[in-house]
Amino acid sequence: MKPVAHRRRASSVQSGFALIALIALAALISAFLIASALNRTAADLSNDREQRNMDALGKAKVALIAYAANEQWQNTGGATPFQPGALPCPDRDNDGIAEDHEFPQKPCDTALKRVGRFPWQTIGADDLRDASGERLWYAVSANFLKNTPSYTNVINSETSGQLTVIGSAPANNVVAIVFAPGQAIQGQVRSPANLNDPASYLEQFDSGTYATFTSTGLPTDVNNDRLLVITQADLMAVVEPVVAANMARDVKGLLQDYFSKWGAYPFAVPFASPAVAQGAYLGTSSPQTTMGLLPVTNTATFSWASASVASIVGSGTEHYDGTKYSPPDTISPNPTTCSISSPPPPLTVTCAFTYPGTDGNDRADIKLQVFLTNASMAFADTPASPTAAQNVMILNGNGNPTLDNGPPYGHWSSIGSVVPSLSFAAAAGGVALVYIGRLQNAPEMFNAATITFQLPAPPGYLPRLTNPATTNPNIAWFLSNQWYRQTYYAMSSGFAPGGGGTCNPPPGAPTCLTVNNLPGPTNNKQAILILAGRALDGQSRPSATLSNYLEGQNTTPADLIFEHRAGAPTTINDRVVVVAP
Repeated sequence: MKPVAHRRRASSVQSGFALIALIALAALISAFLIASALNRTAADLSNDREQRNMDALGKAKVALIAYAANEQWQNTGGATPFQPGALPCPDRDNDGIAEDHEFPQKPCDTALKRVGRFPWQTIGADDLRDASGERLWYAVSANFLKNTPSYTNVINSETSGQLTVIGSAPANNVVAIVFAPGQAIQGQVRSPANLNDPASYLEQFDSGTYATFTSTGLPTDVNNDRLLVITQADLMAVVEPVVAANMARDVKGLLQDYFSKWGAYPFAVPFASPAVAQGAYLGTSSPQTTMGLLPVTNTATFSWASASVASIVGSGTEHYDGTKYSPPDTISPNPTTCSISSPPPPLTVTCAFTYPGTDGNDRADIKLQVFLTNASMAFADTPASPTAAQNVMILNGNGNPTLDNGPPYGHWSSIGSVVPSLSFAAAAGGVALVYIGRLQNAPEMFNAATITFQLPAPPGYLPRLTNPATTNPNIAWFLSNQWYRQTYYAMSSGFAPGGGGTCNPPPGAPTCLTVNNLPGPTNNKQAILILAGRALDGQSRPSATLSNYLEGQNTTPADLIFEHRAGAPTTINDRVVVVAP
């Protein structure tokens, strides 16, 4: 047996050899790693740079699209109110702020001013840099710029991008481009003197119009710009759902405002090519149009017309001649045609008729009705309620006021079941102001009567349509950007003016609308809006053909069956906004 001391020496020697082996192995691994790093191929390094560039460009693209669709971001920095799809000017002084967000605003109203640095502060992004450490650059299509006092753009699904990319990755209908400029090449000098000169950072672009740029497969000695485009389809794929949501908030509210005042929805504009002025968007009541375009006209003239007085058939007080009861007497002629005084206001309706009552207790129930033209075909507000000075005045056959001169509805009989009332109601031929009441009994009428009524002033449009500065929410963004040209409007005939205010699930009559691919009941809809969205493959606009705007079930509105987009937007991109219920 070996001595203990000898065994310890042997163990120490073995431990020393193991430690030396481990150190040698670590040195070999380190040397291998260092050699591998030193021997990385140019392709490896190029791939790393490319990845860093594309990561930065991708973040910039996402931030720009988010800004275009974000109401809160667009309302910051002194900018004008929300304009879905609008983009800011570039940064031209390297402070991260778009020039149209500076104080005072500096609009990018020339081609050169629409190319500059990525405005990262304005859109709420990071200070993004490319693989060479340079800030990103940005070009924007003139017709997608957010409105300023210097220019007014109409931005919707029909607006096309004006930029073009040629080369290895061509693209057209481009709304904006973000660039990673890379290191200076071809003698480019980057100094404070030319800090904002595109030619010192970017290559291969049309310096006359700044509308065409060249892409390359890999950086070269003459073009090392890396770029990423935002096409109109890229932008609208995000903006259109936001527009539909804001329609549910604002435009739906316009229809609901009208319904709350008139008890029906206004008639639609017959569908034709939507590329006409807003003033042409007047609904049609003859024939009654329940599907088409929204009646957002801003030029309709509201005027009072077609006044009449008629006995309410089957109503009134019957009389007894000693042997039998006879039906209530009526006015003659029934209905009576009335006249309306000529402008200027106040306008007065005058109706004269005979009242051949035969019994002292005869009291005819009558309806005085005056139509307001165009009010069922546009978003008219209701007239002001008549004041005491505008009450109905009833004169009997002797030309004297009848008895029972009680306000607020004029000189009606206070005896009987009919309570005098005033109402405004949407009707098939227009919108009607209606007085209902009971005349005085026959002896007091002296077989004749004259009714006069001072009309309230004709209404204007609903405030939501006309007063964007004071009405919140309003639809100024919807109108100024002509989204109504891509909006289809449909209602059940039961909720049209004069339709009765009810509908039933199919096959009931009048039939409610059915909207598939929405949660909850699908076959009970009173009225809907459909945002057509951008044109899909094969669709051509402007057009008088509905299938160039809508797809699927929405192209056959006569069957009252519609559908909300579901699945791939290349098949259908229509978005339905249900107005009620």
